[in-house]
Amino acid sequence: MSETTNTTDAATTTDGGDGKPEGKTFTQAELDQIITDRLAQQAKNKFGDYADLKAKAEGAKTVEQKLVELESKHAEAEARALRSDIANRHGISAEDRDLFLTGSDAASLEAQAKRLAERNADQKKAGNRAPKEGRPTTTTISPKDAAKREWLQSLSGE
Repeated sequence: MSETTNTTDAATTTDGGDGKPEGKTFTQAELDQIITDRLAQQAKNKFGDYADLKAKAEGAKTVEQKLVELESKHAEAEARALRSDIANRHGISAEDRDLFLTGSDAASLEAQAKRLAERNADQKKAGNRAPKEGRPTTTTISPKDAAKREWLQSLSGE
């Protein structure tokens, strides 16, 4: 059972004698199809580029991630350069620089480098020596040892 509805188009014509507009009649199914098509067209116009916009937004996220990654690499490079400059200024080797200079700012790196340079200078000044190594632990010689010592000295001719 199909219902019919009379509608008039904007471009209706009159039939000449009675002045009544002549209109086209549509069934309910035709009307439903027209409305569905119109809504689909409107949705396509409104959301048709949604997939493209979504892809572009995801691409923008990767660009932002790349920017963050580049900024962190730049900060690391600046920190390495600062450590190298401070180590060169204080005469610290590359191995010691990488091992001991761990500060995050110029002031802490400078303090660490200064202290390390002072320790290195103290070690070079003192050298590798143990001042009490090889000496007897007691300073008194027993009479028995004194007699042996004299006898050894008499044999060697001293």
